[in-house]
Amino acid sequence: MIELLHFHQEDCPSYIKKQIISLMRQEWPQAFGENDEDIHWPDSVETQPTSLVFVENNIVISHVAIPWKYISHKGQKYKAFGLSEVMTNPSFRRQGFGLRLIKEAHSFIEKNNPDISIFTCDPVLVNFYIKGGWEHKQNINLIGGTRNRPLRSDSLGLCTMLNLFSAKARNNLLSFEETDVYLELGEGKLW
Repeated sequence: MIELLHFHQEDCPSYIKKQIISLMRQEWPQAFGENDEDIHWPDSVETQPTSLVFVENNIVISHVAIPWKYISHKGQKYKAFGLSEVMTNPSFRRQGFGLRLIKEAHSFIEKNNPDISIFTCDPVLVNFYIKGGWEHKQNINLIGGTRNRPLRSDSLGLCTMLNLFSAKARNNLLSFEETDVYLELGEGKLW
């Protein structure tokens, strides 16, 4: 039976953590060193990431991380959520698990008093995230890193996905048009 688990990443059971790291290594090998002992996961505990995981018989099927933090944008403070580490075990791909999981993530975010949800993805995944509830915003750049050493989504060829949840965010829609949105996650980090 397939189960949906959710937990703060710091509380992740070790058997699930090992599988998530293994899947991440397959999906993004360029982000890893020689061995898994070098990996610090979660790598951004200050964003209090929650993991949603589909599991069957102790096998991870699909995973998504939902980080969040308060950000300042155009003189306003927003509770911002993102998506990260979205992946499905190769043995379970093309069965709808990824889409079901990001829809669960959208619901999770909605229940946690967000102002916005913003993240980046590869251009080929834009329609996938649109089906999950987000909008593609062509002229918004998500800026990670730090103010002194920014990591720009446009320099990485990534697309920005956005959802405005709160009345405050919707009322300030124009402030999110053709702009940069700073996350200030730390050097080299972008969710």
